[in-house]
Amino acid sequence: MMATPPPQSDLPDAPVDTGDVPAAEAIALPDDSAPAGLPDSATVPDDRPLRRILVALDASPYSHAALEAAVTLAMRLRSEIQAVFVEDINLLRLAELPFAREVRFGQAGAHQVRGEDVQRGLRARAAVLRRHVEEVAEQSKVSSTFRVVRGAVAGELLAAALEADLLAMGRLGHSVARRARLGSTARAAIARAVSPVLLVHPTMENGPMLVLYDGSPAGARALELAAHIAGDEGEFRVLIWGPDEAMAADRRQAAEALLQGSTASAQYQQLDGGDAQRILAWVNKQHGSLLILASAAGDWPDDTLETLLEDANPQLLFIR
Repeated sequence: MMATPPPQSDLPDAPVDTGDVPAAEAIALPDDSAPAGLPDSATVPDDRPLRRILVALDASPYSHAALEAAVTLAMRLRSEIQAVFVEDINLLRLAELPFAREVRFGQAGAHQVRGEDVQRGLRARAAVLRRHVEEVAEQSKVSSTFRVVRGAVAGELLAAALEADLLAMGRLGHSVARRARLGSTARAAIARAVSPVLLVHPTMENGPMLVLYDGSPAGARALELAAHIAGDEGEFRVLIWGPDEAMAADRRQAAEALLQGSTASAQYQQLDGGDAQRILAWVNKQHGSLLILASAAGDWPDDTLETLLEDANPQLLFIR
């Protein structure tokens, strides 16, 4: 059972000595205990597809959902969780402006923003997130690390992802909109991250794992990763689209050939023609838990990736 994410109201109000932290410098938070659940190196296979899973954390429900999804993958693939919290340098700079004000929920009027208060709040939030990562890792028996960096959020995450095999993050950060669109940091990750990117929202279904196959090399890698995640006795569903019936049939044969040596059980469905909305309806009809697909624009109808990013129900794992 995963640990319940701590509510934001649990953040301490007492002053915290933050000190001066240089921009873009990692903050080493002390950890006297060994990482929980670190597997013996002799028992870990060298062909693990995702050895290091980087999780971008903040205090939003999307961030906590990303941690849960990443830990679930880590348990199955014996991966290490590398959690990172970015102190937003732009927020800190804004707080130093003399005219900066904040409006607090449930309170009338605007209040002056002080840089030391913002920094204190960021450090307190990092401490809460660090404890949460440790608790989840210990309960799940996975290895974990936690670090804090300061800089532009998207840039710091992309830099950290250079040393990871997967970047997991929420589709959105903080938002009060009932129907908010995909966050700018998530868009930057999909467009520029060298690693696969897992985008997560708080509502998770327990349905099948899905792969959307487009006949591309990235699509082939998506099939391979799905087979690894499913394991020896697992199942997943391959959704094959083609512009016409003949192309869809050819792609199905190609997918079957790629998975010929897999011990996982794959179920195939194919769809030909239609537009992006038809593919979206097809995907959501599956009630899947995870959708793995190529991140680059493939042989899809126009706006397919954008439509899936905005409205697909499963968690999304983009493969390069």
